[in-house]
Amino acid sequence: MTQPELSANATALARWFMTPGMIGCFLSHRRCWEQCVQSGKPLLVFEDDVVLAPNFRKIVTSAMNRCNKADLVEKWDVLLVGALGCVHPDRKYGFNIIPALVGGMKKWRSIIKLADLDNNQCTTDESVPFVHVPLCPLGCHAYIISPRGASKLIDACLRASYHVDVVAWGLPDLDIVALHPLIAWQTHSDTTIGGLANTWKKVLPLWVPDPYTGFELGWALSAPLLRIGGPFFGGKILLTNGNALGIAITGFVLAGIFRSVSLFGITLAFVAAVTALVRILASKWNSS
Repeated sequence: MTQPELSANATALARWFMTPGMIGCFLSHRRCWEQCVQSGKPLLVFEDDVVLAPNFRKIVTSAMNRCNKADLVEKWDVLLVGALGCVHPDRKYGFNIIPALVGGMKKWRSIIKLADLDNNQCTTDESVPFVHVPLCPLGCHAYIISPRGASKLIDACLRASYHVDVVAWGLPDLDIVALHPLIAWQTHSDTTIGGLANTWKKVLPLWVPDPYTGFELGWALSAPLLRIGGPFFGGKILLTNGNALGIAITGFVLAGIFRSVSLFGITLAFVAAVTALVRILASKWNSS
Protein backbone atom coordinates (compact mmCIF):
# COMPACT_ATOMS: atom_id res chain seq x y z
CA MET A 1 0.00 0.00 0.00
CA THR A 2 1.14 3.53 -0.69
CA GLN A 3 1.41 5.93 2.23
CA PRO A 4 -1.84 7.76 1.28
CA GLU A 5 -3.63 4.39 0.99
CA LEU A 6 -2.28 3.33 4.38
CA SER A 7 -3.42 6.59 5.98
CA ALA A 8 -6.88 6.16 4.47
CA ASN A 9 -7.25 2.56 5.65
CA ALA A 10 -5.53 2.46 9.06
CA THR A 11 -5.75 4.74 12.07
CA ALA A 12 -2.74 6.78 13.19
CA LEU A 13 -2.14 4.49 16.17
CA ALA A 14 -2.52 1.43 13.98
CA ARG A 15 0.23 2.69 11.69
CA TRP A 16 2.50 2.95 14.73
CA PHE A 17 1.63 -0.25 16.54
CA MET A 18 0.26 -2.76 13.99
CA THR A 19 2.33 -4.90 11.64
CA PRO A 20 1.52 -4.65 7.91
CA GLY A 21 0.12 -8.19 8.15
CA MET A 22 -2.26 -7.21 10.95
CA ILE A 23 -3.53 -4.30 8.86
CA GLY A 24 -3.89 -6.49 5.77
CA CYS A 25 -5.81 -9.14 7.72
CA PHE A 26 -8.19 -6.51 9.10
CA LEU A 27 -8.86 -5.00 5.67
CA SER A 28 -9.39 -8.44 4.10
CA HIS A 29 -12.19 -9.18 6.57
CA ARG A 30 -13.65 -5.71 6.03
CA ARG A 31 -13.78 -6.43 2.29
CA CYS A 32 -15.73 -9.62 3.05
CA TRP A 33 -18.21 -7.62 5.14
CA GLU A 34 -18.69 -5.21 2.25
CA GLN A 35 -19.37 -8.12 -0.13
CA CYS A 36 -21.91 -9.52 2.32
CA VAL A 37 -23.82 -6.24 2.43
CA GLN A 38 -23.72 -5.94 -1.36
CA SER A 39 -25.07 -9.46 -1.87
CA GLY A 40 -27.73 -9.16 0.84
CA LYS A 41 -27.02 -12.77 1.87
CA PRO A 42 -25.09 -14.39 4.74
CA LEU A 43 -21.45 -15.03 3.88
CA LEU A 44 -19.20 -17.85 5.08
CA VAL A 45 -15.69 -16.51 5.75
CA PHE A 46 -12.54 -18.63 6.07
CA GLU A 47 -8.98 -17.59 6.70
CA ASP A 48 -6.26 -19.43 4.78
CA ASP A 49 -5.15 -21.82 7.53
CA VAL A 50 -8.44 -23.53 8.30
CA VAL A 51 -9.16 -27.24 8.49
CA LEU A 52 -12.78 -28.41 8.49
CA ALA A 53 -14.54 -31.27 10.23
CA PRO A 54 -15.53 -34.14 7.88
CA ASN A 55 -19.23 -33.39 8.42
CA PHE A 56 -18.79 -29.64 8.01
CA ARG A 57 -21.22 -29.15 5.13
CA LYS A 58 -24.03 -31.07 6.83
CA ILE A 59 -23.64 -29.33 10.21
CA VAL A 60 -23.17 -25.81 8.88
CA THR A 61 -26.22 -26.18 6.61
CA SER A 62 -28.30 -27.37 9.56
CA ALA A 63 -27.03 -24.48 11.69
CA MET A 64 -27.91 -21.89 9.06
CA ASN A 65 -31.38 -23.36 8.56
CA ARG A 66 -31.93 -23.25 12.31
CA CYS A 67 -30.63 -19.71 12.74
CA ASN A 68 -32.82 -18.39 9.96
CA LYS A 69 -36.05 -19.60 11.57
CA ALA A 70 -38.33 -16.94 12.98
CA ASP A 71 -37.37 -17.38 16.64
CA LEU A 72 -33.62 -16.96 16.01
CA VAL A 73 -33.24 -14.87 12.87
CA GLU A 74 -33.16 -11.59 14.82
CA LYS A 75 -30.80 -12.93 17.49
CA TRP A 76 -27.60 -13.31 15.49
CA ASP A 77 -25.25 -11.15 13.45
CA VAL A 78 -22.30 -13.56 13.46
CA LEU A 79 -22.28 -17.35 13.76
CA LEU A 80 -18.88 -18.70 14.79
CA VAL A 81 -18.22 -22.19 13.42
CA GLY A 82 -14.59 -22.02 14.56
CA ALA A 83 -13.26 -19.84 17.35
CA LEU A 84 -10.63 -19.14 19.96
CA GLY A 85 -11.05 -17.51 23.35
CA CYS A 86 -13.64 -18.24 26.02
CA VAL A 87 -16.29 -19.99 23.94
CA HIS A 88 -16.90 -23.37 25.56
CA PRO A 89 -20.53 -23.49 26.77
CA ASP A 90 -19.42 -25.28 29.96
CA ARG A 91 -16.86 -22.56 30.80
CA LYS A 92 -13.84 -24.76 30.11
CA TYR A 93 -11.47 -21.93 29.19
CA GLY A 94 -8.01 -22.66 30.61
CA PHE A 95 -5.30 -20.43 29.10
CA ASN A 96 -7.88 -18.74 26.89
CA ILE A 97 -8.80 -16.45 29.75
CA ILE A 98 -5.42 -14.63 29.52
CA PRO A 99 -5.84 -13.02 26.06
CA ALA A 100 -9.46 -12.26 26.89
CA LEU A 101 -8.40 -10.31 29.97
CA VAL A 102 -5.54 -8.47 28.26
CA GLY A 103 -7.65 -7.66 25.23
CA GLY A 104 -10.22 -5.98 27.42
CA MET A 105 -13.18 -7.19 25.42
CA LYS A 106 -15.85 -4.53 25.53
CA LYS A 107 -18.66 -6.96 26.17
CA TRP A 108 -18.49 -10.18 28.15
CA ARG A 109 -21.69 -11.86 27.05
CA SER A 110 -23.98 -14.01 29.13
CA ILE A 111 -23.76 -17.67 28.10
CA ILE A 112 -27.14 -18.73 26.74
CA LYS A 113 -28.06 -21.94 24.95
CA LEU A 114 -30.43 -20.85 22.18
CA ALA A 115 -31.50 -24.00 20.36
CA ASP A 116 -30.53 -27.50 19.28
CA LEU A 117 -30.01 -28.04 15.59
CA ASP A 118 -32.29 -31.08 15.40
CA ASN A 119 -35.40 -29.39 16.76
CA ASN A 120 -36.76 -26.14 18.13
CA GLN A 121 -36.23 -27.01 21.78
CA CYS A 122 -33.18 -26.88 24.05
CA THR A 123 -32.45 -30.24 25.61
CA THR A 124 -29.88 -31.46 28.10
CA ASP A 125 -28.42 -33.89 25.58
CA GLU A 126 -24.94 -32.47 24.88
CA SER A 127 -24.42 -34.94 22.01
CA VAL A 128 -26.83 -32.89 19.88
CA PRO A 129 -25.11 -29.88 18.23
CA PHE A 130 -26.54 -26.57 19.34
CA VAL A 131 -26.21 -22.81 18.96
CA HIS A 132 -25.33 -20.69 21.96
CA VAL A 133 -24.08 -17.24 22.99
CA PRO A 134 -20.37 -17.50 23.96
CA LEU A 135 -18.76 -15.54 26.79
CA CYS A 136 -15.77 -13.91 25.08
CA PRO A 137 -14.82 -15.17 21.61
CA LEU A 138 -11.61 -14.53 19.69
CA GLY A 139 -10.48 -15.68 16.26
CA CYS A 140 -11.84 -14.87 12.79
CA HIS A 141 -10.74 -18.03 11.00
CA ALA A 142 -14.24 -19.44 10.37
CA TYR A 143 -17.54 -17.62 10.74
CA ILE A 144 -20.80 -16.75 9.01
CA ILE A 145 -21.71 -13.07 8.84
CA SER A 146 -25.24 -11.81 8.18
CA PRO A 147 -25.87 -8.64 6.15
CA ARG A 148 -27.10 -6.93 9.32
CA GLY A 149 -23.98 -7.92 11.20
CA ALA A 150 -21.73 -6.92 8.31
CA SER A 151 -23.37 -3.50 8.21
CA LYS A 152 -22.74 -3.04 11.95
CA LEU A 153 -19.09 -4.00 11.55
CA ILE A 154 -18.53 -1.70 8.57
CA ASP A 155 -20.00 1.25 10.45
CA ALA A 156 -17.97 0.53 13.59
CA CYS A 157 -14.68 -0.46 11.92
CA LEU A 158 -14.02 2.36 9.48
CA ARG A 159 -10.28 1.70 9.40
CA ALA A 160 -7.88 -0.96 10.66
CA SER A 161 -7.21 -0.27 14.32
CA TYR A 162 -5.93 -3.50 15.96
CA HIS A 163 -6.34 -7.29 15.62
CA VAL A 164 -9.59 -7.68 13.72
CA ASP A 165 -11.05 -10.33 16.03
CA VAL A 166 -10.40 -8.30 19.19
CA VAL A 167 -12.01 -5.21 17.67
CA ALA A 168 -14.93 -6.84 15.83
CA TRP A 169 -16.03 -9.43 18.38
CA GLY A 170 -15.72 -6.85 21.13
CA LEU A 171 -18.47 -4.63 19.72
CA PRO A 172 -21.19 -4.40 22.40
CA ASP A 173 -24.14 -4.35 20.00
CA LEU A 174 -22.94 -7.20 17.78
CA ASP A 175 -25.05 -10.32 18.37
CA ILE A 176 -22.59 -13.21 18.30
CA VAL A 177 -23.57 -16.85 18.54
CA ALA A 178 -21.40 -19.96 18.26
CA LEU A 179 -21.85 -23.54 17.20
CA HIS A 180 -21.19 -26.33 19.69
CA PRO A 181 -19.18 -28.36 19.01
CA LEU A 182 -16.93 -26.31 16.76
CA ILE A 183 -16.42 -27.66 13.25
CA ALA A 184 -13.42 -25.60 12.03
CA TRP A 185 -9.95 -25.04 13.46
CA GLN A 186 -6.74 -23.27 12.54
CA THR A 187 -3.76 -25.39 11.54
CA HIS A 188 -1.36 -23.01 13.35
CA SER A 189 1.34 -24.00 10.88
CA ASP A 190 2.36 -20.38 10.27
CA THR A 191 1.20 -16.80 10.63
CA THR A 192 0.98 -14.14 7.94
CA ILE A 193 0.37 -11.26 10.35
CA GLY A 194 3.98 -10.67 11.26
CA GLY A 195 4.71 -12.91 14.24
CA LEU A 196 7.76 -14.99 15.13
CA ALA A 197 6.37 -18.47 14.55
CA ASN A 198 9.66 -20.16 13.74
CA THR A 199 11.39 -18.77 16.82
CA TRP A 200 8.86 -20.08 19.32
CA LYS A 201 8.33 -23.40 17.57
CA LYS A 202 12.06 -24.11 17.93
CA VAL A 203 11.83 -23.51 21.68
CA LEU A 204 8.49 -25.12 22.51
CA PRO A 205 7.18 -28.55 21.52
CA LEU A 206 3.78 -28.77 19.87
CA TRP A 207 1.24 -28.41 22.67
CA VAL A 208 -2.50 -27.81 22.36
CA PRO A 209 -3.71 -26.81 25.85
CA ASP A 210 -7.29 -26.51 24.62
CA PRO A 211 -8.31 -29.22 22.11
CA TYR A 212 -11.81 -27.72 21.94
CA THR A 213 -10.71 -24.53 20.15
CA GLY A 214 -7.44 -25.96 18.89
CA PHE A 215 -5.47 -23.26 20.72
CA GLU A 216 -1.77 -24.12 20.18
CA LEU A 217 0.65 -22.53 22.66
CA GLY A 218 3.67 -21.95 20.41
CA TRP A 219 1.53 -20.30 17.75
CA ALA A 220 -0.24 -18.09 20.29
CA LEU A 221 3.02 -16.94 21.86
CA SER A 222 4.38 -16.12 18.40
CA ALA A 223 1.51 -13.80 17.47
CA PRO A 224 2.30 -10.06 17.39
CA LEU A 225 0.99 -8.00 20.27
CA LEU A 226 2.49 -4.64 19.32
CA ARG A 227 4.92 -3.34 16.74
CA ILE A 228 6.95 -0.63 18.44
CA GLY A 229 7.89 2.53 16.60
CA GLY A 230 5.87 2.02 13.46
CA PRO A 231 8.02 2.67 10.36
CA PHE A 232 11.00 3.70 12.46
CA PHE A 233 13.74 1.15 13.24
CA GLY A 234 12.72 -0.60 10.05
CA GLY A 235 9.47 -1.69 11.69
CA LYS A 236 11.34 -4.64 13.20
CA ILE A 237 10.85 -4.03 16.92
CA LEU A 238 8.08 -6.50 17.63
CA LEU A 239 6.52 -7.39 20.95
CA THR A 240 4.84 -10.78 20.67
CA ASN A 241 2.52 -12.40 23.19
CA GLY A 242 5.38 -14.66 24.23
CA ASN A 243 7.93 -11.86 24.62
CA ALA A 244 5.55 -9.78 26.71
CA LEU A 245 4.65 -12.74 28.92
CA GLY A 246 8.32 -13.70 29.26
CA ILE A 247 9.33 -10.20 30.32
CA ALA A 248 6.53 -10.07 32.89
CA ILE A 249 7.29 -13.49 34.39
CA THR A 250 11.05 -12.84 34.49
CA GLY A 251 10.56 -9.46 36.13
CA PHE A 252 8.27 -10.77 38.85
CA VAL A 253 10.48 -13.81 39.54
CA LEU A 254 13.64 -11.69 39.83
CA ALA A 255 11.80 -9.18 42.02
CA GLY A 256 10.88 -12.04 44.34
CA ILE A 257 14.37 -13.54 44.37
CA PHE A 258 16.12 -10.26 45.12
CA ARG A 259 13.20 -8.87 47.13
CA SER A 260 13.30 -5.77 44.99
CA VAL A 261 10.32 -3.46 45.30
CA SER A 262 11.71 -1.32 42.49
CA LEU A 263 11.95 -4.24 40.06
CA PHE A 264 8.47 -5.37 41.02
CA GLY A 265 7.14 -1.87 40.36
CA ILE A 266 8.89 -1.62 36.99
CA THR A 267 7.51 -4.99 35.90
CA LEU A 268 4.03 -4.08 37.07
CA ALA A 269 4.27 -0.77 35.18
CA PHE A 270 5.30 -2.67 32.04
CA VAL A 271 2.30 -5.01 32.30
CA ALA A 272 -0.05 -2.08 32.96
CA ALA A 273 1.35 -0.05 30.05
CA VAL A 274 1.09 -2.90 27.53
CA THR A 275 -2.44 -3.81 28.67
CA ALA A 276 -3.56 -0.17 28.55
CA LEU A 277 -2.12 0.33 25.06
CA VAL A 278 -3.81 -2.82 23.75
CA ARG A 279 -7.13 -1.70 25.19
CA ILE A 280 -6.74 1.78 23.67
CA LEU A 281 -5.97 0.27 20.27
CA ALA A 282 -9.03 -1.99 20.50
CA SER A 283 -11.32 0.77 21.77
CA LYS A 284 -13.99 2.72 19.94
CA TRP A 285 -11.85 5.81 20.41
CA ASN A 286 -9.30 4.37 17.95
CA SER A 287 -11.80 3.08 15.39
CA SER A 288 -12.20 6.17 13.20
